[in-house]
Amino acid sequence: MLRSNDGTPSLNAWGALLAGIFVAFPSLMPGVADGSVPRTTDLLTLFCVALLGWAVLTSAKLNAAINKAVLIWVLTLPWIFMEIYALSGAPDPPVQRLLIRWILSGFTAYVILVITENPGLRARFMYGLLIGVVCSSVTLAYDFFTFSPEDMPIDQLVTLAIYDGKNIHDFVYRAAGIFGHPNGAAGCVLIGVPILIGVIQEGRLPRWTMVFAFLLMGIVFYLTKSRGPLAMSGALVGYWIWSQAAGYRLHIVLAGIVVGLGLLATGGLGMTWGDRVLMERFFDFEGIFVNASDRWWTIATSLELMMQNPLGMGSAYVEPLEIATGTSATHNAYLELALMGGIPLMVVVIFPLVRAAARLVDPWQPVEAWLAAYLLGIFAFESYFLQVNIQVLTFWLAICPLRSLRRQVVSRTELLARPLPRRELTAASTSRSPMR
Repeated sequence: MLRSNDGTPSLNAWGALLAGIFVAFPSLMPGVADGSVPRTTDLLTLFCVALLGWAVLTSAKLNAAINKAVLIWVLTLPWIFMEIYALSGAPDPPVQRLLIRWILSGFTAYVILVITENPGLRARFMYGLLIGVVCSSVTLAYDFFTFSPEDMPIDQLVTLAIYDGKNIHDFVYRAAGIFGHPNGAAGCVLIGVPILIGVIQEGRLPRWTMVFAFLLMGIVFYLTKSRGPLAMSGALVGYWIWSQAAGYRLHIVLAGIVVGLGLLATGGLGMTWGDRVLMERFFDFEGIFVNASDRWWTIATSLELMMQNPLGMGSAYVEPLEIATGTSATHNAYLELALMGGIPLMVVVIFPLVRAAARLVDPWQPVEAWLAAYLLGIFAFESYFLQVNIQVLTFWLAICPLRSLRRQVVSRTELLARPLPRRELTAASTSRSPMR
C-alpha cells in the first residue's frame, strides 16, 4: 500500500484529510435542489456507519470510547420515541432532522476519535478542518456579494417595510452562506480560530500563522455581523497571546493591528465604517438591550420548560416556546440539548467539554481543549445544535479520552526542546561509530 512521508498509508491520510474538510464544510451535495438533505457530513456519516458496522461484524477490537458513545446513544434514543408520541401529525422538520443526525453523528465522532488518536492521521484531520473552514468562509463571501434585496421573499419585504420602517435598500445584510442563519454561520466558521490555536500549540504550525485568526475574525464579523462567536474567539486569542513570551506577544499584537489596518485599507470595510454599520453592532446600546431582553425571555421560558420536563420533550418543546415567546429558538444550546434529550443527556455531553476546556490551564493544550472552550462559550448565545457540524464536534469531544490522547500526542516544540538523556546520547553516538 502507498504510504506518506511519515509512514502512514496514503489512503488513510487522504481519508483523514477529507473527513476534516467534510466536518468543517457541511455543504449540500451537488445536484440536490432541496436545501435540507443530504450534505457532505451525511455522506461522511454513512461511510463511518459502514466502517463501525464492519468492525463489529469482524470482531475487531474497538476503542474504549465506544462505551461513552453507547451511553449517549442510550440517553438519546428516547428522543425518537418522544417524537413519535408527542408530534402526532405536527412535525417540525428541522428538529426531526436534528434528532436523526445527532444519533448518526455518534458514528462520525467515534471514527474521528480513532483518527485523532493516531499520530500520523491527527495532523491531516486538523489540516482538513482548517481547509473546510476556508471553504465555508468562501460561501459566506459569495452569499454576501451576490445578494440582491429584490430576491428577498415577499413576507420578509413586508416585515422590513412595516415593522422595521425601512425600504429594501436601507438595511444591513448579514450573510449566512450554507448555514441558514448568520449567527449559526459565524459560530460554525469561527471554529477555525480555536483549531488554529490548538494546531499551533501542538507545534504543527508556526506561531506567526496566528495572523490568520485575526483575518478570519475580521472577515466573518464583516460578513455576518455576529458578536457572540467573535467575542469568544477574541477571548481565546487574547488568552493565547497572554500566555506567550513578551517578545512574541508584541509581534503578534502588531501583526493583528497590521491585518486590521489592511482590511480597512482595502475599502471594503471603509464603505460601511462611515455609516457606523459595524460599530453600531457594539455601540447601539438600545438595540443590544432589546436583543438581550428578548433572549432572556426565551431563555427563562426554556428554563421553565426544562424544569417541568427534566427528561426532555423531543421537538415538542417548539410549540409551547413559540406560543410563549414568538420564537422557536431557545437562544441557548445548553437548554436546547436539555429540552430535547433531558438533563441527564446534557450533563453527560457537557461535562466532558468542561473537563477538556480545563486543560487550558496546563502546559499541554491540545486542539480539543481550545475547541471545547470555544463551544462552551458560544453555546450560551445561540441554539447551535441545529448545525450538523457542531453536533459532530460536540459528540467527538464528549467521548474523547484526553488522558490517553496525551500519551500519544506530544507537541513537536516540546520534542525539539527536550534535551537528549546522556544514556541515549551515548547509545546514539555508539551506533554511528564504525564497526571494529
